Amino acid sequence: MASKVIRLSGDKSISHRALMLSSISKGSTRITNLCSSKDVQSTIDCLRLCGAKIQKSGNAYSVTSSSLSNPEKPLDCGNSGTTIRLLMGLLSGQGIQAVLYGDDSLMSRPMDRVINPLNEMGGNISFKNKKIHIEKGNIKGGAIVNLTSSAQVKSAIIFAALGADKKTVLRESYYTRDHTERMISYFKNEAICIRGKNIEINPLQFTGRNIDVSGDISKASFLIALACLSDQSNLTIRECSINQYRLGFVSILKKMGAEIYIDKKRIRCGEAIGDIHVKYSPCLKNICIEPQDVRDMIDEIPILAIVAAFSKGVMSIRGIAELKIKESNRVFAIISNLRKMGCDARESNESVLIKGQKILYNTNIKTFSDHRIAMAFYIASLCAKRTPVFDNLECIKISFPDFFDKLDEAQS
Repeated sequence: MASKVIRLSGDKSISHRALMLSSISKGSTRITNLCSSKDVQSTIDCLRLCGAKIQKSGNAYSVTSSSLSNPEKPLDCGNSGTTIRLLMGLLSGQGIQAVLYGDDSLMSRPMDRVINPLNEMGGNISFKNKKIHIEKGNIKGGAIVNLTSSAQVKSAIIFAALGADKKTVLRESYYTRDHTERMISYFKNEAICIRGKNIEINPLQFTGRNIDVSGDISKASFLIALACLSDQSNLTIRECSINQYRLGFVSILKKMGAEIYIDKKRIRCGEAIGDIHVKYSPCLKNICIEPQDVRDMIDEIPILAIVAAFSKGVMSIRGIAELKIKESNRVFAIISNLRKMGCDARESNESVLIKGQKILYNTNIKTFSDHRIAMAFYIASLCAKRTPVFDNLECIKISFPDFFDKLDEAQS
């Protein structure tokens, strides 16, 4: 069967960072294939209120700004954790005073993990009345900050360090996705130096550049899962991000027996990209997922759970604490919906256990307004050839507004 070939809109993580770095660069930056999700639109809206000139023409955005200014009203970050956390760092480093807020789901997520290290650097940030208040501080470089949380925490600190009084050195406790470091290096190589787990940031002025955002590997995961589970599928996803810290889902599927390979690997705008090829894989076997695996695929756990439900044996997913503080409690959302579809799924000793089977049933799916839960269980419904009722599919637009169009392309 001939391969279906699709291209995906820009990676959401890279899109946020491209916009933010462009907003503090001299001259104009042109960004093509920017992610069109609600989350990225939140970043655009916030940066515009801080003085950045962002205009769209066709598939391209131009960003013109050399410095940001205090916004005249609070910044609405919507549902975007990346927007609010990275802006805390960016605005603190640029000496901007602002109030940031978002929806109830966003403001219920942990913020101290970002606020505390930024304040230790000389920031002046507080969290009160469900809003983030950034006052003018004095970001100081020099100190080594031990990072123990996530790429978002690391990125917020790096953005703040770009406005510090001197070089800052950070040390990661373990490697995390490095889109921020790659983007900074692409804008100005001398601004950042990586020495093992040490990251050195020099506060230098950036100049605008052209950026072509690669396809989103997180979006690709839903189509990859569908292809693995759909009889006679043969799918190619062109020019997709293949950042080494974002390939956990693909790596796990290959260990389960999936027919996946990547070719045409290259570097574009500082990021690794390639073409991902996947075929129907009828002999998938469940395996044990360790905590270090979860770190590399935290956003893909919901769709991995769906693959597990259609695979042989029992999948154990360990190290699930972070899943409980995402857009929803994803552990509860996954288990409760799989059970309603007739799958044996449960939580035991800080692990999720899923027993695979071939038949799932119609039911009412509760998405908890979580885009990744909604997409994962929509894929489940297609693979099970069922038509369950979903309480909210609109939330998918938060990250993947053309989800249904790409499904049609992949299946046509």
